[in-house]
Amino acid sequence: MYDKKTFTMKNPLFLVLFFLTAHFSLEATPSSLFWTVCTTDVYETGIGHTDVDNYFTVFNRRGEGSYFAPDVGLELGLFTISDLSMEAGFDYYGGSDDPLTLNAKIGVKENILFQNAPSASVGIFNVGTRTRTKDRTNQNIVDWIIGKTLPDWIGGGRLFLGAFSGSRAMGKNRQGFMIGYSRSFCEALYCGKTPYFKWQLNCDYASGKNSIGGGSLGIYYFFTPLISIAWGPVFFNDTHFNGKWKWSVQIDISFEVFKP
Repeated sequence: MYDKKTFTMKNPLFLVLFFLTAHFSLEATPSSLFWTVCTTDVYETGIGHTDVDNYFTVFNRRGEGSYFAPDVGLELGLFTISDLSMEAGFDYYGGSDDPLTLNAKIGVKENILFQNAPSASVGIFNVGTRTRTKDRTNQNIVDWIIGKTLPDWIGGGRLFLGAFSGSRAMGKNRQGFMIGYSRSFCEALYCGKTPYFKWQLNCDYASGKNSIGGGSLGIYYFFTPLISIAWGPVFFNDTHFNGKWKWSVQIDISFEVFKP
């Protein structure tokens, strides 16, 4: 079904991958699972996505409660060229100093690079605007991720493996690995004609004592194919950086911005 791709500098897919991996100073969360960005998914061209993510402690003793600034994100699928798709966007952390961070990501689906190939993506996120002082936000985390759909006989779903590298602003361990898993279930029809899954289970983990180190287990419920709510616990490798484990509630809405 798919032609094998040749990895030469004349191949536009290779050119873009080379550009992103060779220039770490490109320009904050792109498509994600729950806590981490360990997925190769990229929003389709012309599709916008907004989300509001909240993290807060539960079962607190008096004076021990904590929370993260609410994260309002906006993402847009920009283009698709030679099976290569790109998205870019920003996150705004309400109520915090220097609240804006940027991100960008490119990716290809399974079986595109070669026969039976995994999906693959290269991205950068948490590109903050404060570049000086100990509270700088320019973490500039670059990630490389591959993903593969698992056969039904071992449970189905999709498995993702990735690596990341960032600046000193992200904490002690600047390089590490990520792993993620996603499984959709309970198929339904929207308005009697559009198939989709009403529930999705996502779990992920990032290594290291740093801003993204930790894991989560998130349950998504889709009201429609484009609107969902998710909730679940998030645990952190470095409590000095992120505090105690927190409960997260996330609302996601996708919409068409333009036709490709």
